[in-house]
Amino acid sequence: MKFKKLITGMVLAMTLTVGVGVGVASLANKKVAAEPAAADYSSTIRVYVDLTGFGTIDYVRIGSKEDTNNAVLTSSNAKYNQSLGQYVFDLNTSSHYDKMGFYFSEYSTWWQYEYDDGWVWIDGGFDPGYEYQFKNIQYKSGGGPKYFNCEKYKIGEITDNVSNPTVYFVDGYSWHSSGTVYVHFWGGTASSTYPGSAMSDTGLRIKCYVGETEYSGIRIYKYTISGSVAYVQFNNNSSKTGDLRPVNNQVYFYGASAETYGVVANFLVTTQNQMGSYTYGGRTFTNSICHLSQSQAQTFVSTYDNLDTNYGSGVKSSVEGSAIVTYDQPEQNNTHTGDVLLSDIRTALLKKYPSLSASGRINPIFGADEKSRNTFAIVAVVTAMSVTAVVGYFFLRKRREN
Repeated sequence: MKFKKLITGMVLAMTLTVGVGVGVASLANKKVAAEPAAADYSSTIRVYVDLTGFGTIDYVRIGSKEDTNNAVLTSSNAKYNQSLGQYVFDLNTSSHYDKMGFYFSEYSTWWQYEYDDGWVWIDGGFDPGYEYQFKNIQYKSGGGPKYFNCEKYKIGEITDNVSNPTVYFVDGYSWHSSGTVYVHFWGGTASSTYPGSAMSDTGLRIKCYVGETEYSGIRIYKYTISGSVAYVQFNNNSSKTGDLRPVNNQVYFYGASAETYGVVANFLVTTQNQMGSYTYGGRTFTNSICHLSQSQAQTFVSTYDNLDTNYGSGVKSSVEGSAIVTYDQPEQNNTHTGDVLLSDIRTALLKKYPSLSASGRINPIFGADEKSRNTFAIVAVVTAMSVTAVVGYFFLRKRREN
């Protein structure tokens, strides 16, 4: 393992929440900013209707033949999943229904489901809090009314589209090394053409296992979608994840375990969101960790120590070896950047703010192997001799692949 020691003058802090893994591309839950409370659909049955292939539709009615049960266009509200059909109806009820009426008019001709006077049966019935879909509607008989059959599905719990979500993606298989990392999205007011929109490198670098090998420098990508979406998919125009329901400010994993490394990814992302403008030595650093306050620094140190001590060897190795690409030569210029390890940032915080609680430890590096301890000690001596009258300097150690 090679170590690169540089002197820098940056500090940072962050807050952290716990992550979980979901789906083909695992998902780590993270709240960077407060989210609005989810709508309460415990007394709602939502039914989508897909009328692909039909002509001019006068109206669609769900639940009864009356016009009070007219469905609306899914395009009428950004919360609706347009990929499930052109029409949707929210039935306000707390009751279970064994069957649901389904009727529509095309070119002034009445259509209704072929059985039971237009009532559709579905296995398990229709339950409040869940959404359903009628699709593949096929003419069966008659002329006025016309009778049809259809496929019917229980989609799952009612889920609204997300508006203007920011999504993060851990590029576990290093797609960026041979091309572009894309996010493809659809189902709402915003949609992309495959492979989608190019994601941006955040400058966040996570250390984690991909398969049987532990790597440093795994990149995290980011994209903010303008509009509402029902699904996202990450790809490199060759390989791709599954279709995922987006949640704002979430970190998705592919190739690495969100269950293990979600907390570290959250640490990195939230830390970066705390960064801001800072002036030092007559130079302005536009996105610096020095922007953070003492209270934020305390949160950072406490969080780092917790991850390093209480989450097992995988998280311990990850948090000590993960980094943020930011300014690494503030004493010289405000343009040069490099990988700043979280462990070295912690050390700097304790020097800048001596009153911080650090769980009784001086430096997590002292828990490493003898070579690491000796190397750090030598650099510390050199730094003490070369740095004068500057508060908050620390050493940048860049770890490469383990």
